Amino acid sequence: MLGYTLAQVRGFLDASARAEAARDARLLSLIAIGTRGDARNLERTLDQFTDKTHNHARFRSNR
Repeated sequence: MLGYTLAQVRGFLDASARAEAARDARLLSLIAIGTRGDARNLERTLDQFTDKTHNHARFRSNR
């Protein structure tokens, strides 16, 4: 295989599942806001999610 231990593989899968759950939660939040809010609120929320995503990606690349 690739030389990973079972614990490392499980850790990676857990981290991947958490990242996917966070992405799904953001999408659900965006959908909920879109169904009850106006376009301005939806755009502002989408901008906030985009900014957080870029900041998170920048943080991870600086590690």
